Parts: sequence; C-alpha cells; structure tokens
Amino acid sequence: MLRLLTVPAWAPEGSPPRRLPTTVPGALVLVLAVQGEAGMARERLAALFWPEAEPTDALHHLRVNLHRARTLLRDWGFADALRADGFVLALNLPTDLGVLPDAAPQAQDWLSGWRLNGYDAFEAWRLETAQALHRRWLQQHRQQPLAAPTHPPPPARDAEHAQLRHSPAAAVLVLGEPGAGKSTLLAAAFPHAPCLRGLEGLHGMPYRPLLDVLRTRLPTLQAALDDPRGPLRPYRLDLARVLPELAPDEPLPPLDALTAQARLAEALARAFELLGPVLRVDDLQWCDTATVEWLLMLAHGERLRWRAAARPHELPASHTQALQALREAGRLTTLDLPPLSRDALDEVCRARWPDSGFGADDLDRLHALSAGNPFALNELVAAGAPAQASPAALPERVRDMVQRRLRALPAAAAQTVEAAAVLVQPVPEAALRLMLGLPDGEAGDSAWHAARHTAHQAGMLAEHPGGWACAHDLIRQATAAQLGAARRLALHRHAALWLGSQPQADAMTVAEHWRAAGEPQTALAWRHRGAEQLKARGRYDEAIAVWREVADESQDLAQSLLARLELAACALFEDLARGEVALNAIRAQLDGVADPAQRLLMEGRLRAALVDNRVFAGDLPAAALHAARLRELLPDLPAKERVQAYEVLIELAMREPDIPAAWALLAQLREAGPHLPSVLSFEGQIHWFGGHVLPAHDALATLLARHPDYCRGLTVENDLAVMLHALGNLPAAEDMARRSLQSWAGVSHTECLSRLVLGSVLTAAGRHAEADATLQLALTQAQAQSSALFEAEARVRLTRLRLQCGRVEDAAALLAAAAPLLREAQEPLRVSNWVLMATLAATARGQRPAAEDLARLRAASARLQHPMVQAREARVDVELALADGDAPAALAAAERLAAVARSHGLQEWAAEAALLALRARTLAGEPDAALRPVAEAVAAHASTAGYADLHWRACAWLTAHSGTPADAKRARAALSVLKGSERPSLFDAAAAARREPRAA
Repeated sequence: MLRLLTVPAWAPEGSPPRRLPTTVPGALVLVLAVQGEAGMARERLAALFWPEAEPTDALHHLRVNLHRARTLLRDWGFADALRADGFVLALNLPTDLGVLPDAAPQAQDWLSGWRLNGYDAFEAWRLETAQALHRRWLQQHRQQPLAAPTHPPPPARDAEHAQLRHSPAAAVLVLGEPGAGKSTLLAAAFPHAPCLRGLEGLHGMPYRPLLDVLRTRLPTLQAALDDPRGPLRPYRLDLARVLPELAPDEPLPPLDALTAQARLAEALARAFELLGPVLRVDDLQWCDTATVEWLLMLAHGERLRWRAAARPHELPASHTQALQALREAGRLTTLDLPPLSRDALDEVCRARWPDSGFGADDLDRLHALSAGNPFALNELVAAGAPAQASPAALPERVRDMVQRRLRALPAAAAQTVEAAAVLVQPVPEAALRLMLGLPDGEAGDSAWHAARHTAHQAGMLAEHPGGWACAHDLIRQATAAQLGAARRLALHRHAALWLGSQPQADAMTVAEHWRAAGEPQTALAWRHRGAEQLKARGRYDEAIAVWREVADESQDLAQSLLARLELAACALFEDLARGEVALNAIRAQLDGVADPAQRLLMEGRLRAALVDNRVFAGDLPAAALHAARLRELLPDLPAKERVQAYEVLIELAMREPDIPAAWALLAQLREAGPHLPSVLSFEGQIHWFGGHVLPAHDALATLLARHPDYCRGLTVENDLAVMLHALGNLPAAEDMARRSLQSWAGVSHTECLSRLVLGSVLTAAGRHAEADATLQLALTQAQAQSSALFEAEARVRLTRLRLQCGRVEDAAALLAAAAPLLREAQEPLRVSNWVLMATLAATARGQRPAAEDLARLRAASARLQHPMVQAREARVDVELALADGDAPAALAAAERLAAVARSHGLQEWAAEAALLALRARTLAGEPDAALRPVAEAVAAHASTAGYADLHWRACAWLTAHSGTPADAKRARAALSVLKGSERPSLFDAAAAARREPRAA
C-alpha cells in the first residue's frame, strides 16, 4: 500500500515502509496514485512540472521521468500498474486514501514533510488536492456514523460513555457537579473534537470560547480561506472581524448590526465544520450569550453536532430557558452524571491506584469523604486519605485540601498558581513569569523553570493549547479564595497590564481586571475599546450599552465625548437629523478636551462624520463647511485617520461636482492605502460622476471580482447596478440591486439607495406595480432618515413612473412635493433629472416649464459634461420643439440625443432617441413607408433588451402608421405586459397613448 495521508511511503505488508523518494519520478507516482483509475492527460501532467517549457519539451521530460517512475514501481512489484490509454496515464496502485481517519487531514499539513523544491505548479496541485481531501473527509464523516473511539472510557463510566457516543441528538448536555468527571468523559468520547471552554468571569466578549479554539487552528483556517472552492472563502472578512490576524493589513468595511451578526454566526459555523463533525463544549455555564445563541443555531440544523458539559446549579437563567426550549423541540438530550457509587469507586481506585491495596473499610471511608466525586477522591488520596478523616462537608473539605497543598509548595510555585488563578485563561509562560516579578538573566530563568515544574508536578498547574492555567476549576477557585485583598489587587493589576499589551487583547477582559484591581476609570477606558470590538462583531446593542455606560460614568471628558461620538456615529445610517444634532452637541464641547492630540483626533472623526452625514442628507453647503475644516486638520491627523477623511471628501467632491478634486483625493487615498478595496470603489464612482460609464462599470466589476466579501461594507453591487442599467443590461442590473438589498439588509440608508436603483430598473422594464411598491418603500425610508437627498430622488423617480403610466396629475403632485427639497440643489445629475420630469409633466398638461428651471438645466449641463445630463438636456429640447411643432429642431435634438447615447453605450436612451426622431420626422411629413424600418428596429431592440414601455410605443407607432393585423397583435401583447396582472392597473393605456405616439 502507498501511504499518502502521512509522509508518502511504500508500505508492503509484513515489511518496513520505504519512503517515497523526493524526486520528479516519485512525484509522478504520487500524482497518478491520487488520481487513481481516472488518470490524467499527459499534457496536464507535464504542465504540473514544466509549465514554462514548450509543450514538446515538457512531454519529452515527462517521458524520461515516466521511465524512471516505472523502475520505481518495478522495485515494488507493480511494474504493470502504470498504463497509458491514448493520451491519458493511469496508475492502479493500492493507497490509504480510502481509509477514514479519526482526525481531519489538515490541508496545510498534507505532504508538508515531502516537498519538491522548484516546482511551483506541483506545489499548487498539492494544496488544491489537500483541500479536496479535507472536503471529502468532512463529507464522509457527515454521512457515516461515528467511528469507534480511540480512547477508552473513564473508569466506571462505560454506560455514560456509550450513551454519549451513540446519541443521535443534535445536541447532548452532560450535567454534573464540579469534579464529577464531565470534561474527562467528553474528552474520552470525542478525543479529536475541538473543545470550546467557558471560563468563569471571562464572558464579557462574544464568541470568546470559539475564538480561543480558532486561534490554535489558524494554519488550518487560513488554508480553508485560501481554498477558492471552499465554503469558508466568502466569509474571510467576517472572520477577520473577530480574528484580525486573518487580514492584518486590511481595514475592514463598515457593517450593520443585523448583517454582521448573521454573517459572523454563519462564518463561525463554516469554520468549525472544517474541524470535524462534532464539537465539545466545556463549562457551558460560563459561555457568553452569543456563544450559546450560536450553539442553539447549530442544534436547530443538521450541520454540526455538539456535546456540552455544565454545572446544573450554576447555569444562568437565560441559558436554562434557552436550553429548555431546545429540549422541548427535540433537539437536545441531557445526560446526568451521578456521583460514583460505592462499587464504581472501587473500580476507579483499582484503575487509578492499582498498587494501593485499599481494603473494604478504606473504600467505605473514601466513598463517605468524597461523596462519590472523582476530583475530590483524587484530592483525598493525594492528601493521605483514607488514613485521615474529617466530618466537614465536601466543598469546604476539597477547598481546604487544595489550599493545604498550595501552602506546602515553595513560595515561587505557589505564587505561580495564584497568578494562574487570577488570570483564569491559559496564558504563555511569559505572562506568569512577569506576574512573579522574577529578574532577567539565568537566575530568573532558573527560578521560573523550577517554580513552574514544581506547580506542574504537584498537579496544580497544567498546560493547555493556549498556554498554562490551573489544572482544574476547583483548584483555581480554592486558590483565588485564599488570596488577601492587597495580593488580589496587585495580581489583577499585573494581569491587566500584561493582557492589555497583547496585539489582539480582549478589551472587556482587560477592563474586568482593572475593575478588580480597584481602578474603575481605567476599566471604563478599556470598556470603550471593548465596545469597538463588540461593534465589529455585530453586537451593536451591547456596544451601544457599553458606550452609554462610558459616557455616563467616565470622569474623563475626552473619554466621555469619544463614547458619545461613537453613539452618534451609530445613528448616521438610521436617522441623519438625529445624528447631526448629536454630532453638533459634541462639537460644542470639544474645547474642553485638554490634550491637543486627542482633541485633534476627535475633531477629525467628528468633521468626517458630519461631512458624510450632510452629503447623504442632501445638504451640500453644510457638508462643504465641515469639509473646509477637515482639510485644515488633514496634515496633522494620524495616518490611519486620514483614510476616512479622504473618503468623505471624495463623496463631497463628486457631488459638487469637482471631478479633478475627486481624482486628486483618490490619489491621496491610494497612497495612504494602496490595497484598500475602497480605492477601486471610488475609482468607479468618480468615473460615473465624471461621465465615463464604461470605465466606471469596469472598475466596479473588477472590485466585485477581486473582493466579493466587501459587498457588506461597500455599495459595489448597488453602484454596479446603476452602470448596468445605464448600459442597457436590465436583468443583470436587477440582480445586482437585489443582491445589494440582501447584502445590506437591516441598514435603512443603503436599503433606500438600493430600492431607488431597483425601482428605476423595474420602471424601465415596465413592471410598474413592482416599481411603485419599491419606490414607495424607498420614499418611506428616506423620510424616516431625514434625507432630503433620498426623498427628492424617490419622488422624482416616482414621477417618471407616473408619467410613463399616463398619470400626469399624480406626477405633477409628486414634483410639487419634491420642489422644496431641490430648490437649492446644485448637483447636475439631480437637477437635470428633475427639470426633465418637470418638462414632461408640463407639456403633458399643455403647459410650458418654468424659465428658471430651464436655466438651471443649462447651467448644470455647462458645469458637468456628463452623458446623462447631456441626454436629459437633449430630451428636454426635443419635447419643447415637438410642443412648438418645430420638426427640424426636434429632429436635431433627437439626433444629438442619439449621438450621446451611442458614444457612451446608453442603450435605453438610444432607443428613446430613435422614437423621438420618429415623432419629429412624422411631424415633418415623411411617409410611413420610409419610417417603418426605423420603428421595427426600435421594437426589436426594445423587446430584446426588456424595455417594455419602449417596445409598446414602437409597436403602437407601427399600428398607427399603416399598421397590419400583425402589428396590432404585437401592440396588444406589448400593452398587456405594461398593464400587468394587478387590477386596477397602474398603467393608463389611453392616457399614455395621448403622449405618444398620438395614435387614434
């Protein structure tokens, strides 16, 4: 058999294994053995080793090395196993790939001890194959029952062990008193399962037990994230929110609470699925609420089973209630772990101390003293029982025994255990040594190693995956209970200092140590940082609660203001007016911050938030005032603070519009963060606002391809929908707009933006009822956010929909409501669309648009040579000329519109221009026969592109101008699409027909 799951070796039965030589012939054997009977084409096999060579040369190298590989196989007695079937090579060799190992084969480890240097394509194949083997292992484990355990059950726990192993339940909860052996039982039943550990006092930060496990498996996690076909790949940035080391150089995009929490829970589930089909949970009673919620989610599915241990009398009421609901749903079973019976204790003693010679009286005494508690039994025997006896109750007795053992240790060893008891979590040796205050150098090293070794040998200290900790919770609790007040304060202070110095410090844990050290104000500063971590993990409600606490209780004005600034920032996407009021209130107090550097940083964040707020509220003059101050601050701001400043200034520059300034700011942003995905996002947006539709589309499409995981932080899908709509790809535009709605579910700001885009796409497609519902909801959301920008956009887009449906009076009412919101507007894109709708509404009512509105349109067109602005101006000119009966002027304007549409790929405008030219040429008296080919071309193009309204208008023109029965049938079918299935229909066919093509 060829062993491939370990270091590759040929292992014939009854003979020692022979390592596969690390050569190209050996690698050929390995590759073909993995492929099995399916084999591999010669050209592909050659390309794995000589990708840069000419195909003929690569095949020559392959032939030479295949000859050597056959020699190797001949030595194994399998000379005929390698066969050629045309251009395919196959190797039928027995391997261990069909064996299902207990532990998951780690992708990053496969063949790690067998590397072929200098062959990068082979290395890429190795990684891809390793990932495939890992996926297969996971699938097989989910489809098959659990394999036989590799560890024997603990003494006297055979029945519980069997019940735990064979339970079909999604979740099993083992209940028992401290020291009953719950953890030991779980470890014996599922030795290879990852284990989440709840830690007493360390449940302030969500998902702490999960992250502790994942940090010990970072290579496995990174390999899964690098697997392009793996299920974890799209969730890389979601995991990076809680494990920053996965994306150390990438600032993460902003994310809303609902989406962040849901996506993070899914990301964590997929990450643990990679580690195996079963999950262990120790001390569930000390797990945080988010972890318990995550476990409940798993239990309601079929993806990952978990087996947990808990102390029944220490479970919080919230945990108990949630677990009860899970039990009632049939997803959870419980297993009570009772104390050891007298007979069971006898079995345990014979197993643990086979040479002790305990008699019946000794066992009776031990059973009475320990009350059947395995941990207490171990402590009693270690303390000299059964010779000693005490009538004291068990918990006090166990505590006293632990404390006596602690006092018997040398001072340094005892202090090591005390430090571990205060730290609670496993920590590296350096942390414990620091807390002992040992000197540097050989003397300190020697003292430390002696202290650690003594504590470990005494069974008081144990090594865990994350470092060193007390060997048992009862040891930790008993040790902490005997600490004096001064000693406890000092240890908590040292713990806070060490933990706070770590790169990925859990801020809430550090804050708890400062609180226990008697420094509540320092604890509040760390709780502020903890709130930032909570926000990044999608726990917005918890973060807001912490910031409110900091704002109310901090005696440091700067710290209180910073917390209030964060609270105001949380309101920006939900209520712009409320957010602005809160930010301005903070601005009024900035002068009270004594530290100039901190005041500068806070004002930079404040001004950036105000610029962003006012841009999306449609209040550009106010945004410009804040931007002027932000530009003054920029040179003195820390480098990481400038990124947000550049981004908000670009948002403003695009809308002013000052496209050269936007490009200059983008260059500064690119210099500050060359790899930021937001650089591509802003590049696409600046192209769009500057009037370059195709480059805008290409930049955003590139962003989406490179960074699909940023769709929850950047509006790439929504922006790409705008480009696709402009370029005439309605299905793709609708798909992107709906994807944006899904990505940003729960964020009113971006939901509104996405609905505005989707409503326009649906209007162009003639799906009026859907468009109306979508835009009405966008209008409601805009009003709730106090965004004049979004409200005006919603009303103007609803105006277009009403005009298209022939409901002119409704359109006029919408424009009247939008007018006050647009009175001060200067952005050419907004102004041009509003004036176009006002012109169409006015001419439909037999009126003329206001002269000042037309003047604003001309000024907007002069300020920004954007194709959409130019197209709208030309469309207004066509409408006015047709209303005046001036056919030549109407035709000239229609041709100008067509030229703009053609040069920028604006498909809808191109079809509109052709229909307007038909009206102008008809007005000029051109014969129907000459115009019908144009109308037929428009009808065909509109039908293909999905422009239902344009299709009907073209078909209706054909029917009204020397039409045939076939034309009439097509027109009726097109009209039926526009009417839809709703009754009454929003589309008024008679009224719409009067505006164009004026058919009888």
